[in-house]
Amino acid sequence: MTILVVACTPIPIPTSATATPQSTRAPLTTPTPNYEGGAITIGALNADANEFIQAALYDSLLQIDPQNGSLAPALAESFQISDDALTVTFRLRANVKFHNGDPLTADDVVATINAFNAPDFRGAPAADFGTLSKASALDLQTVQLLFRDAYCPALTYIGALKIYPRAMIAASNFPRLTDAQLIGTGALKFIARDANQIVFTRNPEYWRGAPHVQDWTLKIFSDARALRAALAENQIDAAAIDARDLAAIKKIANTKIFATDTAEIAMLVFNADTPTLNDARVRQALTFALNKNILASDLNDQGRIVETSALGNFWASPQNFSVTAFDPNRAKQLLADAGWRDNGDGILRRANKTFSLDLWTEGDDPILEPFAFRVREQLAALGIKVELQLGDRAGWITRAFQHRFDLLLLTRQIPLDPDQHWYWQSDQASKSDGFNFGSFSNPRVDQLSKQLNRVSACGPPARAALFVEIQKQLQNDPPAVFLIAPQKYFAASERVLNVAPSPFSGDFWNLRDWRVKP
Repeated sequence: MTILVVACTPIPIPTSATATPQSTRAPLTTPTPNYEGGAITIGALNADANEFIQAALYDSLLQIDPQNGSLAPALAESFQISDDALTVTFRLRANVKFHNGDPLTADDVVATINAFNAPDFRGAPAADFGTLSKASALDLQTVQLLFRDAYCPALTYIGALKIYPRAMIAASNFPRLTDAQLIGTGALKFIARDANQIVFTRNPEYWRGAPHVQDWTLKIFSDARALRAALAENQIDAAAIDARDLAAIKKIANTKIFATDTAEIAMLVFNADTPTLNDARVRQALTFALNKNILASDLNDQGRIVETSALGNFWASPQNFSVTAFDPNRAKQLLADAGWRDNGDGILRRANKTFSLDLWTEGDDPILEPFAFRVREQLAALGIKVELQLGDRAGWITRAFQHRFDLLLLTRQIPLDPDQHWYWQSDQASKSDGFNFGSFSNPRVDQLSKQLNRVSACGPPARAALFVEIQKQLQNDPPAVFLIAPQKYFAASERVLNVAPSPFSGDFWNLRDWRVKP
């Protein structure tokens, strides 16, 4: 049996040790009784199992702060970025060992980076390497990266890349690893597996300190119903759960449910190729016309209202950002300024043309389809006729890439880095392969996006300031209405302590800290 190495970092898919913003908030975990040893069983669907495996077995050069998504040292105890952002140097921790006892060296890091960055790599993209031209080991503990052109986001994604032993990288079957090749530096060590479960044990020589729980089992389920039943029957101790199962799982005795934001945002994208929408006043009007509180209520408050294209607690997010509140009168005035008026029949017209738009989204999606009906209702209150087009996933994605829509309701992943040029830069609007689905074009956003990725030494304060300026531009000249960050849920038996899911670091970032009551 083999496990395919896959990406852990969202793509479309960052900062020196002294320049990296550190969280000033209290830790997510709280002091707990000194329980040691014991066993725990984690449940996961097939598609989700890799998150646990990667978090358990492997570490990265840098860690993502669970509170705000900033970067902090991990396997690299420090890192430096040259003023021109063309050279990044990592200093590795001493005495870090792989599970087989081999020491971690710079050669392992270089081999990992080169393998995933190779043009003929046979797996899914694992990082945005940007303009990386060379990775080299200066000595056993020092890795140097050289870039052809400054590209700050690469640090985030290379820093988050899981590091493998160079012997595994050199194997002819990489990235499809056999059981014997599942060797990392992580908190847990692979023991064995069968058709539907994998067994791990704690790594007593883990560089952060040995985990508290001794024995770990990952049980893999083919569908959510079977996973839910396993929780109810105490066959598993913890699992990520679907929001649609929340009510049923709340009824399971002695079970705690943890809610956190997903790393994605539901948004209504405008197509600037539609003549009606190629007017910032009209797009602004539509942002004032939507009542996000009602949308959140439609989700039974299982989502957080957002005002920008990032989560509010993201390290680069603007603080005290002006809110585009629901204001139908302001919306009507903006539309009137653009020539759209109601002559008394409740329908907006300009030059005898009715204001009519098609709205495309994915049918049967538990978030998007209900939102689509609500958006239609709220825009109708202004006199805008909206025709809903509920397609299957393949169909509406094809339309998105071809820019064949007026309005597009979708959820989008939020990158770990403040760089979002895929979504908003004008050179990303090419049909068939660009992620700027709405043909958005704003010269100032283009300029700011490029500056964001070329900041001197990739300094976080300067990058955050540029990100704030981009958000101001997106508010004044909106490419979309940013609506809701849906919540995700993790259920755990009350005997499991220190569970702390994060929208930035995932559900298993602190496995070392978990404990189980005897």
